[in-house]
Amino acid sequence: MEDAKREKERFEYLFLDLEWNQTPGTTGLDGREAIQIGVVAADNKIQKIKTFSKAIRLSDPNLFNEKTEIITHTPVTNIMQGKGEDVVLTKFAQTFPEYHFLVVWNRTTYDLFLRDMRKNGILIKRHTPVFLQDVLSVITGHGNNLIGFEKALTCAGIQYVPNYLHYAKHDANYLYQLYYQCLQKYSGVTVEERCFANKITKKLHTENCRYVKDMAVDRKSIVPKSMIFKGYTICKCCGKSQSWKQLGWEFGNKAQKKKYRDDLKQLPLTETNIEKICKWFQLSYSITSDIVFVRTAFSRWIVYLQKDKVKKLLHENYRICKSQYLKKQKMKCIEGYHKQKLPSENFFEVIQYIKYHELPDKSGDL
Repeated sequence: MEDAKREKERFEYLFLDLEWNQTPGTTGLDGREAIQIGVVAADNKIQKIKTFSKAIRLSDPNLFNEKTEIITHTPVTNIMQGKGEDVVLTKFAQTFPEYHFLVVWNRTTYDLFLRDMRKNGILIKRHTPVFLQDVLSVITGHGNNLIGFEKALTCAGIQYVPNYLHYAKHDANYLYQLYYQCLQKYSGVTVEERCFANKITKKLHTENCRYVKDMAVDRKSIVPKSMIFKGYTICKCCGKSQSWKQLGWEFGNKAQKKKYRDDLKQLPLTETNIEKICKWFQLSYSITSDIVFVRTAFSRWIVYLQKDKVKKLLHENYRICKSQYLKKQKMKCIEGYHKQKLPSENFFEVIQYIKYHELPDKSGDL
């Protein structure tokens, strides 16, 4: 019965996200341990057929980094209630015995996944990795100017809850939506365009690329440009060609962005302009009289205004656990907050301070 069920569930795609703890004083994989895993599985039509999410216990609670709690809203006490890394990854391997494509946001996540699977002696079946951040950088024409995960969701028009970011369960689902939507759109706008693929190197080339002329006939094939979503990468020689850019995401025009930022700083604080500033920083907000309530992915803030200036700023105390968070919902307006030193009386600069007060651990944010 179980074998028949798995036969029916043919996993073509796995969309995987990991949240991790970085031991204080370390960098890179050596001091990194996964604390959450989230997976969305899809068939060959990219239709969701299964989900998987687990908490992973740290090997030693003394390795816990306080910044992990800020980013993931998860205290060490909750993390230590999870299953061991070997148990969780073995369960993952049993749940998804075979898959063709493993889609992750970036190589950092993939490297951590591979290391931990090998460390625990778990067989990794042959598959093709897809690094969606790299794909989007090519098809939006920005090359090495990597886009952040939250910015990509915004540019793609995907609705998300800011407080759900940095939970592996939710990020895996957002990753699935982002891949599916961008693939559909890119396939549509390039439906009549073709490129050359090297079957050995898995590189894609434009027809005018100098490497195409020297490529052996048996290695060369004509494929749609959307193969970039199937684990193929772009040749460095022709990869800067604007012919690859088909999604009009303008997140890298520094001159225009600077001008717009400067203009935002000078705006009078009408409700419309407050909305423009909060949307610029992708923050949720609400307005009551001369008070602006702001919510980030990590906490809540209260901004008090007087005419066109900020007069006071309150910051929510860090949440310790979900039960305490639910209790806070019943508190009065300013209970559970402390006064924060004003970085400026300019509303734009205060909102900027709020946005970057607690930096997320997703590389490439712009």
